[in-house]
Amino acid sequence: MKKQNILWTTLLIVGGLLFFWLVLLKLILQLKKGRGEPCPTSWSWIVDNPLRRWDVRHALDRAGLRAGETVLELGPGPGAFTVDAARQVGPTGRLIAVDIQPGMIAQVEARVKAAGITNVETHVASAYELPLPDASVDRAYLVTVLPEIPDPVRALREVYRVLKPGGVVSMTEEFLDPDYPRRATTIAWATAAGFEVAARYGNWWNYTLNFRKPVGPA
Repeated sequence: MKKQNILWTTLLIVGGLLFFWLVLLKLILQLKKGRGEPCPTSWSWIVDNPLRRWDVRHALDRAGLRAGETVLELGPGPGAFTVDAARQVGPTGRLIAVDIQPGMIAQVEARVKAAGITNVETHVASAYELPLPDASVDRAYLVTVLPEIPDPVRALREVYRVLKPGGVVSMTEEFLDPDYPRRATTIAWATAAGFEVAARYGNWWNYTLNFRKPVGPA
């Protein structure tokens, strides 16, 4: 009987935490920042916590990062995936983290320094004006970032500009995110920016879509 009570107590606690995350926290976030706006720096713990990292744990593998590549991480927030991504591209590769919020980039830089990583370049900049030359990036990835940008198509056109022909942009979205877009919406944004669908992973709860920049003229 005692073990059964412990089990029920555990289930209630877990259920309460999930309810808080799925319903209350989602509502609070929507009221706090509004739709189409980035998560405030003061709330960075929301995008960098064990539950969220577990839920989108496949994002980098699905993005297909390779050693030696130049990779753009657009909207890294506090850097929940930056160190792992930098390790995947290795010392011969380069990871470029771009975020519009100085506070988020400061957290990225602190995390990278603590990890002893030396192949990360950071920029505070708008997704509409990436500080990168044309066709200079092999791959780009965004994790629950695109719907926080007021004009997603404009941002993706800028990603298109900096990607090399044949380059890939990978976008991961999760239902837990208050700005969660349906897969059809993400596909529509990407195709409007000139991309072609390259791969699809996951389901309605958590998905990753990879898009390729055509090798020939758009």
